[in-house]
Amino acid sequence: MVFAVWVENRTPFAAATHVQPNADGQEILVAMFSASFEAPEQAASLRPADEQLPVFFGDEPFGEPGLSSIRHEADIAPVKPNAEVIVNGTAHAPSDKPVREMQIGLRVGGIRKVLNVVGDRIYDAGSYSAPNPFRTMPIVYERAYGGSTSDGRMDPRNPVGVGFHHAISADSAVRTQAPNITYPGEPFLNPSDRPKPAGFSAIARGWQPRLGFAGTYDQNWIDTQWPLPPKDFDPRHHLCAPADQRLPQVAAGEDVTLLGLTPNGRWDFRLPSVVAPIRLLFDDRMEERAFQADTIVIEPDLRRVTLKARLSFVTRRNGPALREIVFGHVTPAFLVARRKRKAYLSPRGGDGSLRDKPVWQP
Repeated sequence: MVFAVWVENRTPFAAATHVQPNADGQEILVAMFSASFEAPEQAASLRPADEQLPVFFGDEPFGEPGLSSIRHEADIAPVKPNAEVIVNGTAHAPSDKPVREMQIGLRVGGIRKVLNVVGDRIYDAGSYSAPNPFRTMPIVYERAYGGSTSDGRMDPRNPVGVGFHHAISADSAVRTQAPNITYPGEPFLNPSDRPKPAGFSAIARGWQPRLGFAGTYDQNWIDTQWPLPPKDFDPRHHLCAPADQRLPQVAAGEDVTLLGLTPNGRWDFRLPSVVAPIRLLFDDRMEERAFQADTIVIEPDLRRVTLKARLSFVTRRNGPALREIVFGHVTPAFLVARRKRKAYLSPRGGDGSLRDKPVWQP
């Protein structure tokens, strides 16, 4: 049974599995891996984080579930058509001196993204006030253009935002009546403006344009397909980053620069790589796979960077079953024992881990 797949994790990182059906009713096993690194203040390079970001089986919101934007997306997507970058951070005014407006930026691979951040504004006498000074500003969609009104209207691109038909933010702590975060070429100057919601964090699965890839859920789906996903489900629905934060793939050693998202104004680092092998033990064979990250989660306030990877398998009822996944360096004898379903015993002691082999590289 696919539910009996065991994950033997011999790394400091996180790993887990999830089973889900596809549109054809076949079971898909998703093996998920999460490797967090940190750079303490003044440190020049990353190292494995003391507190690892776990594998998430459900979306983790910034605030109240269903009424706030997403801090961490569930990791259960079986495949991602592109790699993507998420940044959960805060704008910091230069030298901690209050400013009314500033820009923040992200550079990694082919991504070059800049956002404009302004202080709180109020609407009075037909216009918006000048921005109030600020030292820090959370970069969340509750402070971007969008919102939901009391009469039921909403911006489907960002229902928790502010400014859409004078909508207030879903976060009661947000006092501004105009977006704090916009793209540089799309300022919000009057109530008729309709800029794109701007941010670095995840777009919720129920928001546009992401929702448009989820497929068709109509009476025909209820009659012929429920409870399986619709036949026209598009894997692009699994992509949670804004479209301008996607990459063909994650390259180890890639230089990353964040501007305006740390107290000192700039954070430069290189993406590490996870070199611990992933071995798949089937009834009749063993296969080795590499950790290939498809998601980068950057948390500048924590000085933490997490690489997410996944493998997915369609289960075959009459085929050799996948019994175990071994993540990390272990001895050949350990693998032989596991393949033969025997306990591993070594005359030298130990649990079969090869602790002198690195599981990551800077």
